[in-house]
Amino acid sequence: MSLTPFRPLAPRPLLICIAAFVCLSGSAGLFSTVCFAQTDAQDGGQGDSRPSMPATDDEKPRPQGTSVTIAPSIVQRASGNRWTPLSVVGVNRTDEEKTETVSVYIDGDPEVQFSSKFWLPAKSRRKTWLPVLIPPQQDPERVNIPLTTMSLEEGPDGESLRPDWTDSAIVERSLLLTEMEINTGVISDAAEIDFTGRQVDRLQALMSFINVGRSTAIQQSMELPNIAFAANLLPDTHGGLDQLDQIVIAGNSLSNDTAGVGTIRRWLRRGGRLWIMLDRTDSGIVRELLGDDAVYDIADATQLNQFKLETSDVVYSSNFTSESWESERPVDFVRVFTESDDISCQIDGWPAAFWQPVGDGEVLFTTLGIEGWMLPEGRASIGLGQISRRLFEPRAKPIDSVTAMVPVVNDQIGYQIPSRGIAALLMVSNTILIALGGLWWMRQQRLERLALLVPVVAIISSAAMLWIGKMNSGSIPTTIASAQLVVLNDATNEADIQSTFAVYCQEEIPIELSSAPNTFVQPLDWSGNRTKRAQWLDNGSSRWIQPDQPPGTVENWFSDSTAFVRSTENGSDSASLVHPLVGTFDEAGFLGSFPNSATATIEDPFLASFPAANTAATSSVNDDRIEVRIRAEDSLTDGQFVSATLMDDTQSKRQEVLRELFADAEQSFLANGTQLLYWTDPTDIGLGISESFIRTGTALVSVPVKIVPPQSGARIRIPSTFIEIDSFAKYRGISALFNPRSGKWLTDVTKSTETDLLFRFPTAIGQVDLERVNVTLRISAPERLVTIKAIHGDQSTTVFEENSPTGTVRFTIDDPSVLETDQHGGLVLTVSVGAPTDPGDDSSIAPSPQQSRRATPGSESPNSQDFPEGLAPIILESDNTNKTWQIDQLTIDAEGVVR
Repeated sequence: MSLTPFRPLAPRPLLICIAAFVCLSGSAGLFSTVCFAQTDAQDGGQGDSRPSMPATDDEKPRPQGTSVTIAPSIVQRASGNRWTPLSVVGVNRTDEEKTETVSVYIDGDPEVQFSSKFWLPAKSRRKTWLPVLIPPQQDPERVNIPLTTMSLEEGPDGESLRPDWTDSAIVERSLLLTEMEINTGVISDAAEIDFTGRQVDRLQALMSFINVGRSTAIQQSMELPNIAFAANLLPDTHGGLDQLDQIVIAGNSLSNDTAGVGTIRRWLRRGGRLWIMLDRTDSGIVRELLGDDAVYDIADATQLNQFKLETSDVVYSSNFTSESWESERPVDFVRVFTESDDISCQIDGWPAAFWQPVGDGEVLFTTLGIEGWMLPEGRASIGLGQISRRLFEPRAKPIDSVTAMVPVVNDQIGYQIPSRGIAALLMVSNTILIALGGLWWMRQQRLERLALLVPVVAIISSAAMLWIGKMNSGSIPTTIASAQLVVLNDATNEADIQSTFAVYCQEEIPIELSSAPNTFVQPLDWSGNRTKRAQWLDNGSSRWIQPDQPPGTVENWFSDSTAFVRSTENGSDSASLVHPLVGTFDEAGFLGSFPNSATATIEDPFLASFPAANTAATSSVNDDRIEVRIRAEDSLTDGQFVSATLMDDTQSKRQEVLRELFADAEQSFLANGTQLLYWTDPTDIGLGISESFIRTGTALVSVPVKIVPPQSGARIRIPSTFIEIDSFAKYRGISALFNPRSGKWLTDVTKSTETDLLFRFPTAIGQVDLERVNVTLRISAPERLVTIKAIHGDQSTTVFEENSPTGTVRFTIDDPSVLETDQHGGLVLTVSVGAPTDPGDDSSIAPSPQQSRRATPGSESPNSQDFPEGLAPIILESDNTNKTWQIDQLTIDAEGVVR
């Protein structure tokens, strides 16, 4: 919010106006093309951008009292099913402070309202934001949607409409809609108007450059919108940037907007795409925005008059297309070192454009000035075209845990089952009573009386159990159940928390649902026959104003919030587990720990590194910390997340939740490195509700794993989850049989083929002399010969060969001569599946001449002169067959000694 004193405008001398017009007339046309967005950000949008003019004799007197104006902001056109902020500007011309309340509803539906209640000091003008959710649109051709605003006041009898100075309490206007266009936000330095127009030229050149990139990427024939906004202060309210698909940062204006930095950071991790121009943006702002995800260090900055821009091939990243650039006017170039392995463009080996994933989104860094991306004739270079096609797309949908968690929270609402302890206590009581009675009557020699005692005790116990069961099942307590997905982003020391709630009322009571600042709890289903109003207050908190929930019903709510995680070294809660797992490798596998967390709970932990196979983990308490052990032999099969052989109901539900989350793992945070996932108690996000509710819940937490390099000479074993599998291409290209991004193999394959795979080990380990590699292969290849070879140097050695393998096959590679990893950056294995063979033919024990094979160096084969090192083509047979084969999983774990 911004607060400025209100001062009535006085008439300005005509001479000053004429002088200003003469001085600025030369640059007025140019400035008008870019200033609309600055005006929108500073003055409250379309409805607040016109300057105030002094009153004339023919005009009405200036209005007295207070007035509130609500107008669209940030984007020109909004999309359905997304949040958009409205600018709320209040003016108080009186000598007394006021509290204003305004409410808005969309598309003529008053049952869903959004309101703001804010303080307005005397003789002042104040601006705030009001987020509204645009309803889903069924008609893509619809261009606007009605927006109704109401001014409210509270009185003894409740709320009532309050007319403003125009005697109108309800104002109708409309919002522009679009379901096709892509909204791009630009954050740059504010234009400094001078008589030469240089700064305006710089800003206009940036806008034109971005539009060239957008035009190159977007092929649909449609009218592109203008750049969505350029602002110094971004809205820090819920969903403030939800309408934007990309944000371009080309300046340092964020240095004065700490809240805006946090807003962009949350938007990025939820699927946004961010373009940071390092030649225009200071590194300090980038570090504040991304933390350790700013994977670069600046070497120096220079200017170039000529260079060759090399653009990597989108399929074969090692291949580059070169194009020359030359100009008498030099272009800025920042030379950086980067840890990113996703480099799109480079100049003389220095990265010009590279990418970094952050949560569900990604960041594009460019180090070359905008002039260097354009060819002399004004066309976009190949490099600009490639990065634009990847950047200017609709915003990726972030991972959604709410749908998966709904069954979990709903199942927590129900009858309470008596605990096993109560049943055990009754059984022990029965035994004691019968034993005491038997001893007493034995001394009196009246043991026949036990025939009466036993049925009496049994009847009493049964009656007690029936009474307890009736008390537990007679009523369901008023309950709010929660399930959370907590994802730690260690780069900025923040945790993203998606929470799902189930609210059940036994009686019709007020819910009193409220949320702390930076958290907004909203209904999963916005429809219904009850009026709902979300109200935001001055301190950023929110509350719901609605009728009481009907008894005997369950309503689902959810929230998406972010919380800073304090380090244990700085005195955080000792029970907190939302911190990285830190550890190293030993002879059994990986051993990590959470310091100062012995009182916390951790259930069903497992290690994940999509698309690698998961590995089960075990936890134990050691002194004041929880230790987590990950053994190589505890690898889980595809779709398995709980190691228990016999799962209870809770574990079965957890398994289903994780299967749904991992179904879209390729587009989510799960693909961002090795992580430990486990179940624990939910995190407090500041949700307020009536004290009559019983709270229950669970949370799925994901934290990164930090590897401490083992000591030189240490003998270690590396579980399969830590080993990255990638396609290997040397002379023959990459096989399409295995997709390294999803970890999936093609299904129902009929052709014989060979696939080269590269197994990379964690770089934090350093160099390891491998002694033993354990291979696990899940395959179904009836009537086919399957061969696996290890490539070492320019040679290959067969390490496995079997006819008609089916099921899970395990074997070991322990020949030191084939376990070389230095030349190729890892272990390279070739998986060959031959053509179908006749089960009764003796030739089925060896490859037939028609089967696909790799020729050894020096061997003769057709067309061998076309392949370096004597390598034969991938496939030599072309017979059609309906006999299919399939590989489900191929993993390795390795043993060796650290150099």
